[in-house]
Amino acid sequence: MLRQLWILTQGQRRPLGAALLLTLTAAAVGVAQPLAAKGVIDALTAHRPLLLPVAVLVLLLLAQALIGAFAAFLLERTGERFVLGMRTGLVSHLLRIQMRAFDHLRVGDLMARASTDVAVLREALTHVSVQIATNLCVALGSVGAMFVMDPVLMLLILGVLLTASIVINGLAARVGRASMTLQTAVGAISAGLERVLSALRTVRANRAEQREIDHLAALAHRAYDAAVHSARLTATIAPAAQMAINAAFVLILLVGAARVDQGALSLGALVATLLYATQLTGPVTELMEGIASVNRAKGAIERIQEVYALPTEDSTTLTLGRGTPGWQPSPRPPAPAALEIRDLRFGYSPDSPVLRGLSLTVPPHALVALVGPSGAGKSTVLALINRFYEPWSGSIRIDGRPAAELSLKEWRSHIGWVEQDCPILHGTLRDNLCYAAPDTTDDRLWQVLGLVNLTHKIHHLPAGLNTEVGERGVRLSSGERQRIAIARAVLARPRLLLMDEPTAHLDPANEAALTVNMHDLRQECALLVIAHRMSTIEAADTVVMLSNGTAHATGTYAELLRTHRGFQQLTGRSPGINGTRRP
Repeated sequence: MLRQLWILTQGQRRPLGAALLLTLTAAAVGVAQPLAAKGVIDALTAHRPLLLPVAVLVLLLLAQALIGAFAAFLLERTGERFVLGMRTGLVSHLLRIQMRAFDHLRVGDLMARASTDVAVLREALTHVSVQIATNLCVALGSVGAMFVMDPVLMLLILGVLLTASIVINGLAARVGRASMTLQTAVGAISAGLERVLSALRTVRANRAEQREIDHLAALAHRAYDAAVHSARLTATIAPAAQMAINAAFVLILLVGAARVDQGALSLGALVATLLYATQLTGPVTELMEGIASVNRAKGAIERIQEVYALPTEDSTTLTLGRGTPGWQPSPRPPAPAALEIRDLRFGYSPDSPVLRGLSLTVPPHALVALVGPSGAGKSTVLALINRFYEPWSGSIRIDGRPAAELSLKEWRSHIGWVEQDCPILHGTLRDNLCYAAPDTTDDRLWQVLGLVNLTHKIHHLPAGLNTEVGERGVRLSSGERQRIAIARAVLARPRLLLMDEPTAHLDPANEAALTVNMHDLRQECALLVIAHRMSTIEAADTVVMLSNGTAHATGTYAELLRTHRGFQQLTGRSPGINGTRRP
């Protein structure tokens, strides 16, 4: 665990060391104060001048206050820098996690790791770590000074403190285990709340509010039980430490008084020893509580390390990608891209292949419709073209260049994607439309909005393009969300546009308009469209029918309708007399 803590302090070790050094200096000044007090008492009893001893004591008090204040500020700033670095690092890693790993995670739990767990870790790595080091030095310095003044008395006190430390260390280890349970429970609450709030309309429409409240309450009770167990253990540590200090104080009074009476110890030395014992109370208590806090951070460390252990997309970028010495991005050709897929095999689990040797071609300027029954692998094909997953075997090429020759960023710069559920981000219409092309001009923006038939709608909004869309685009209709998603993809000027059922949420008028506009889009990009609507299928240059993970049939709509019985069943149509279509 200490090794993990040391790794996580990378980048903050120098300011953390400076804060530690200043805090130790302030502590050392504090340790010297009882000796200065002893000098004042000795001068008083010996009738010597008091000016110098008192001046030394006052200077020590002022020096401790000033150095301690600056150390505290430096420590706070270092802590905030640590939080900043940890959160930005986690966010950067989370946004690059491979989709195969991300599919098994819960968003709410990941959010808790980037917020709650980082806060726990900050406390352990800044305040607690410095406090432990400082209080340990104060305790050792005080014990050393007491040992010099009276070794016999100090050995008795040391025995009491060692016995207490053994008991407290056992309690601290149990605090660490309880903390892991607590952090996991808090992550489960965040994940459960995110799940419910992201589908609040579904919850209410199905009258499931109370069931979800009960479920979240059960998670909250689990976190409460873990927190109470941790608090019970932590609460035991402070009294145990205080009891050890009180026992040491009583020993000093009884044994010290006897040794003063015997002449083995001076009155000034006894007073200094009592001051050191009093001074030990805070450091020893805080030291034991700090050890417990570090053990509490153990759970947070493990959960954060689990995130960093997840593979990222960067690790799958192959040798000829961006960053390789001598590599230069090729200028984007003005023409649409040609897509070629050969013998593609892939599955989400090793024993369940989805694609079984798929091959297809999308020529430049072409509109290719991908059709097939549910589960045939249509959406999987688009995910593989986007390189969200790596295929088991086979190849994907754009303009004859295999995916291995391009970095993920360069590869995806050629591709636009319209998802089936058309996710809309919180923000304004302009934010969403320009998401992939933030530098787009207003002329281009309005041109594309006309393409998806949104110009009239936006012109009549009070705030126009600055209209807020709400969380997940809740203030928009499903058809408007779909048209915004299409415009967003087109604005990026892709050379290949992937569309997952682009007309699913459109009314007949907008569906007809988009079908016509897809022909215009072919001047800018090639299109591969997952299609269920007949208007899209009929408009395609080529129709590829997927079945059992392969391209079962390829041809024009008319050819497949005339020759392929499976296509006839899928579309619910059959060829009429003299080649006319009959529903």
